[in-house]
Amino acid sequence: MTGNRPPENRLDPDGAAVVRSSGSTHNSQPPPVESTSSDGSFGVNLEPVLLRACHGRLSNVTWFRTDWQRGGALTGYATFRDDGGDDRPAVVKLPIPPIERLWLSRLQDANGVVPVLYAHGDALNGYDMAWVVMERLAHGPLGSAWGGREFDLLTDAAGRFYQAATEFPVDQPPPQRNWQQVFELSRKNVKRHGLRQEQRWTKALKQSHRKLKQWQRIWDDRNVDHWCHGDLHLGNAMTRHPAPQGPALLLDFALTHPGHWLEDAVYFEHLYWSRRDALGSRRLCRQIAHERKRLGLAVDKDWPRLAEVKRALLAMSTPAMLHLDGDPRHVEAALHVLEAEGGSR
Repeated sequence: MTGNRPPENRLDPDGAAVVRSSGSTHNSQPPPVESTSSDGSFGVNLEPVLLRACHGRLSNVTWFRTDWQRGGALTGYATFRDDGGDDRPAVVKLPIPPIERLWLSRLQDANGVVPVLYAHGDALNGYDMAWVVMERLAHGPLGSAWGGREFDLLTDAAGRFYQAATEFPVDQPPPQRNWQQVFELSRKNVKRHGLRQEQRWTKALKQSHRKLKQWQRIWDDRNVDHWCHGDLHLGNAMTRHPAPQGPALLLDFALTHPGHWLEDAVYFEHLYWSRRDALGSRRLCRQIAHERKRLGLAVDKDWPRLAEVKRALLAMSTPAMLHLDGDPRHVEAALHVLEAEGGSR
């Protein structure tokens, strides 16, 4: 699921590549979801420039496009030669949002939060174009093969990210959202798309609108003095070890932004509103709060109330976001959440 991206950051103004070595072990990885020669033409055309930027250390690049990539973004499997002369399996991504490159670079010295970054830059062939060559992880994304441990591993990885991110001051405002506009779009979409339980949706939205200013005031008053991953879910975590082992490493920092950790936690949780049985007895927001406390990070005393408000706002947004997640089971589960938080039942 995507949203409004925060302002993009630039790292190296001159566009020079940064090359580093690694002692990571050789890995294998499942094949790409989609792969065609026509999709790879963009990467093939830039490949000679990329090879020069990596000072001849990059080789055997095979380009592909996965089913979740949009626009002209490409990924490639490749080999990267480290300082010791050993060839390492690698992943090439280009172009990427500069903020993703920024955070992959920032977190290299953290405790196993992200894959090893072998090379990166913010320009190719004279064009602004962020790119990275990084460690190819052997296992994942996290999923049912981990037997439930995938949730614990992601919670642990999120905590390590929050801890590492404290080293970097928040230097920009958080993204803003017009919740009144979101409400209006949700209300229109309930009728436009003929949602199941249309009458219940109409009633729940009417009830929620009465509380919207209060919810927005509570949400706007939250602390926004730390960094959020912005897209925290199992598909953005992999590991160097076979299931059910960890630790997990995080991927995809394109939506990283200032805010409150509950933005990540409630987003992660809401993906299972219609599949609560997958979580067992886990309560993801509480689990992430405990992880933050364990690491000595700030946790507001009133975070459960703030979580309730965020759930209500996210549930209210569901009809407005049908283009991203219109699964009927999820939509109905969101209705139950909105009814509970909005007091329409």
